Amino acid sequence: MDAGKRIDDLLFITNGLADLLEQENAALHSNRLDIVQSLLERKTTLSRAYEIRVFGMKQELEHEQAQYDEVDLANIDRLTEVGQRVAVLIDENEKMLKIALEVSRRFMACVADSAKHIVPGTGAYSASGRTGATTTATQKQAPSMALDETL
Repeated sequence: MDAGKRIDDLLFITNGLADLLEQENAALHSNRLDIVQSLLERKTTLSRAYEIRVFGMKQELEHEQAQYDEVDLANIDRLTEVGQRVAVLIDENEKMLKIALEVSRRFMACVADSAKHIVPGTGAYSASGRTGATTTATQKQAPSMALDETL
């Protein structure tokens, strides 16, 4: 493939990835996990395309450096700028995803802990003067719980 065409393709893919990361970061910031989920497939596709193009360029550079010496320097400068923008967005994205996962983990731990300590019953006094269910009723009726592991 022509070196100029490869740079143009990589510039297009990198711009698309930067725009997508901005959308995903905004969705993470506003806690819109439905939007994050909807962007996942496109993010994976763009990331793979980026990786393939960079790997191809790396292979070409090892064998034919002269091809890239003639490439328009303006495109290389734009690619460098967009690459730096993507690096910053990836950093921000990584931090927000870690935070979202930790919040989700802690929330589920609280729910699980609460479910372990729940005592089923009416809260009325029994014949012995105690409130809540008897130990036999507690053993018969264990609380149920379902987990939704979206992230």
